[in-house]
Amino acid sequence: MDPLDYYALLQLVDAPGLTPGNGPSCQFVRTPLTSAPNASTPTWGCPAGNFCLSPKHSAKCPPGFYCPANTAQPMYCCPGYYCSEDTKTLTICPQNQYCPAGSVGGGVSCLWMASCPSGSSSASKFGLILFVVVFIIGISITFRIHKRIEAVRTHHLEKRLRWIHDHNVNHDSMLSADSEQEHKESKMPQLDSATERTGGWEATGGSESKVSKKASNPDIHVIDSTNHSTVELTSKESVIQMGDGGSQSSDATVTQEVKRIPTRVTQTFDIEFEHLGLTLSNGTSILQNVSGILRSGRTCGIMGPSGSGKTTLISMLTSKVPKDVGKIRINGFEEELSHYRKLIGFVPQEDIMIRELTVHDVLLHSAYMRLPSDLKHSEMTEKVLEVIDFLGLNSVMDSTVGDAERRGISGGQRKRVNIGMELVADPSILVLDEPTSGLDSATSFEVCKLLKSVAHRKGLTVAAVIHSPSPAAFDQFDDLLLLGQNGRVVFHGPRTEAPAYFAAIGFPTPAGLSPSDFYMDVISNNVKSKITKKFKPFYLSRYWESYCKRAQTYYADVGNGVEYRHPSTQNSVTSSPQFNPRASGLLSYPNLNQSAMSIQQTGGNSVLDSLAMTSLNNPSSLALPPSSVTRHKSVTMSRDSVHQGSSPSSPRHSMAFTDFTSMYSTPPPPEDLTFWETVQKSTRIFLIDSRMWWKGVLSETFETVTGLLLQRRDPIRNTANPFMMFWHCLQRARLQIYRNQRQFLYDQLLHLGCGLFISVAASRFDYLGRQPDMVCAMTPFQLKPSCVHPTDHLTEVGVFIALGVCFAGISVGSMTFGNEKIVYWREKSSGLLTLPYYVAKAIADIPRIILAAIMFSISLVIFFNERSNYFYLLFIITMLYAVAFAMGYLLSGIVPQNRVALVGTGFTLAWAIVFSGDAPDLADVMAADASGGFTATRWLWIISAPRYAIEAIYLREIQARPWQEIATEPLSHTYKIDEFWWCFTSMTAILFGWHVLAFLSFKLMDRSKQK
Repeated sequence: MDPLDYYALLQLVDAPGLTPGNGPSCQFVRTPLTSAPNASTPTWGCPAGNFCLSPKHSAKCPPGFYCPANTAQPMYCCPGYYCSEDTKTLTICPQNQYCPAGSVGGGVSCLWMASCPSGSSSASKFGLILFVVVFIIGISITFRIHKRIEAVRTHHLEKRLRWIHDHNVNHDSMLSADSEQEHKESKMPQLDSATERTGGWEATGGSESKVSKKASNPDIHVIDSTNHSTVELTSKESVIQMGDGGSQSSDATVTQEVKRIPTRVTQTFDIEFEHLGLTLSNGTSILQNVSGILRSGRTCGIMGPSGSGKTTLISMLTSKVPKDVGKIRINGFEEELSHYRKLIGFVPQEDIMIRELTVHDVLLHSAYMRLPSDLKHSEMTEKVLEVIDFLGLNSVMDSTVGDAERRGISGGQRKRVNIGMELVADPSILVLDEPTSGLDSATSFEVCKLLKSVAHRKGLTVAAVIHSPSPAAFDQFDDLLLLGQNGRVVFHGPRTEAPAYFAAIGFPTPAGLSPSDFYMDVISNNVKSKITKKFKPFYLSRYWESYCKRAQTYYADVGNGVEYRHPSTQNSVTSSPQFNPRASGLLSYPNLNQSAMSIQQTGGNSVLDSLAMTSLNNPSSLALPPSSVTRHKSVTMSRDSVHQGSSPSSPRHSMAFTDFTSMYSTPPPPEDLTFWETVQKSTRIFLIDSRMWWKGVLSETFETVTGLLLQRRDPIRNTANPFMMFWHCLQRARLQIYRNQRQFLYDQLLHLGCGLFISVAASRFDYLGRQPDMVCAMTPFQLKPSCVHPTDHLTEVGVFIALGVCFAGISVGSMTFGNEKIVYWREKSSGLLTLPYYVAKAIADIPRIILAAIMFSISLVIFFNERSNYFYLLFIITMLYAVAFAMGYLLSGIVPQNRVALVGTGFTLAWAIVFSGDAPDLADVMAADASGGFTATRWLWIISAPRYAIEAIYLREIQARPWQEIATEPLSHTYKIDEFWWCFTSMTAILFGWHVLAFLSFKLMDRSKQK
């Protein structure tokens, strides 16, 4: 029979037993039962449950199809109905269920808050939007409750802070001028300094006065406070006898009230550095022959033009940058300052802190991580409140730090918090990199005054790189270190001696001009020399070197009665006679501990007329024999006295400036390295960097392992162990989430939006079984491939889901570490261990991952009619979100923050599409005869988490369908029906692998920024 005549015999009729208007329409292809009179066309019937293509060709109808009596070709069970297993009957889908095409034995249960009337082929799930709204309201209420709890806690802290403020000494003049503080100190009696070593308490208002516990005066009562950071002292009309070596005495009447005073640090450091230098592999010198000393209880300002090596110097002193040559001595002993890392406070130029937290949160976390672990939390909290009061941050204690987008505290207050993060750790050394940059003159003055107050009251060694300070701010520094071109020292000594020194070398400071600006102009060759017209900038470093050499020659003369010795760790006031000379300009030379040089100038003569040496009032630096005390009380020598005598105790003649210019008329030639010299220097620098890199990695690993397995004891300071670090980092991460409610809600909306877009795209995607073989035998050749294969779009559904989840998860996960990577670098340099920090942040993200999966899956099922259990789908999406977050962690660790979004998009496309197993097909990739490219890269599909997530979704959905070939024939893409849980096992292993890579990226990369 002609095919066209055959298809003309078939009829499309309504299914039997349906009531018009009661349910959706359903039709089937019926065989010709009647023919026209006298016609030769055939007719035939067919029993129910079978289909008959002709009177001679009959076959059983497979499940999922509808074959009532007289069916010529099977039809998929109609949407809105479900068919019996024998395909004979059709039943309308009951209420609260929906029946997609091909349903057998019943419908799919409708989700809660979804509408499924009788005869539904899909669920109307718009009620889930109400759930989302209620869910967001619930989150907001939770945030409100947490905020209320925090407000109650803050109220108690503010009460305690007010008490501390009322009982602190000089709290109203915390930033008062040093003249006022010194005036108060001058009225205080000086007692034996040895009491500081034996646990004595400080007198109120005195930075160096000590009260012995063994004092016999009954009017003095020392009360030991339970707080380690405060003491109380009561004294009523106490008369204390003072003496200079026991030869002199004076009376002092002191009236004091019960007050709390900031304690001085228990360990002080004098840092000497000698001939430090750093030269790059290309021959560029960053620092050359830099020598000097930083003393406890004093502030030193480091100045110089751009490129003079200021930041490099402080980085070298704190072992952040390796030195080429030179020595560093700590309290007279040669060692690296990094050994005392936990006692060093390094304040970077930028205000590096977590901006979502409050001032109290930031300082409290720093205290928990860096204070001795044997202190109680209440004592640490007390310490934080005292620092807040000391810094004058009482009014903003509960204010968010803020950033450019969210208003917070002011710039000056942020600078104080930046410094306070180090002060709460009770450091002995405080190093600052341009603390006044970006501040107005008034705020800069307050910051510099604060540094001076910290150094004088607590005995810290303070060194700060400063840039263009105002005169008032400049005057707050005790010492000054000026670096010139090519990183050479131009001057180092007390700031008050700088004008005399520069005047002596031909650069008197003009009246009314800022001294700091004038010195910078001199170094930059913007000021003409008063001595010679041939002056060149490199003369400045030569002047200073000769100046120091002649001083060294004087002290090397054993006949002058002066003996040099390193500073002692235990000073004794009574062991040496007392002098009151003026400050010195020779403090920079490490072999001249607080020696002084008096420069005199005869009118009109361009010479250094004399070089007069004097010892400062510091018995730890010089020891004078009794016979020479009288002789050395004279601190200045005239020009005549220099020429008259030649005794060993007399200084030698000074060098005229004509001698300077003749010796240094040409600058030192630049270092011209040969190829092999360049290779050798590059190799040496590489080996130094590698040694420091491996040393840092191994030492941190050892500290982590011993902290986890053993009770670690640190000889310098035993701070929080890895478990406590983990707990404190976890609490801070939790606070970050609660303090950033807006960002949290934005993230949930992102997950909702991605899920909704994928839901719309996947709304028509389904799996319909292939047609029976007898039907496909009659199909034209062009259409036969689509007949013999099922209509399978479940893989595409999985690809879309993986695409949306990876995009949202990587975007949000990259912000977990990326926004605070520089905070991690800063805390890492202070002793933070990477493992507890990383694990804490990852665990804190688990609630965010679960909520993200809930939001995404809820919006996904609004239009996508899943047939498997919803909770299986939620479980798969949750696992994929966890992997996507870990991917984001890795990207934030290896990619700059401004590039994470772009790289994350490419990452998403690569793993969710290319390595998904759909295009290219996983069967083609894993085939034994695959091309060389697939053979070399197939491991990427093996470690692809989206590939296993897509497979898991496919297996759960296909198992909920009745088609016969699912159980009897191999599945597409090499999937296997019993490997659902194997997919989860593989995803778990891949998740762990991504976390390991992310952890290693934080631990091993950017080591130079973590020192």
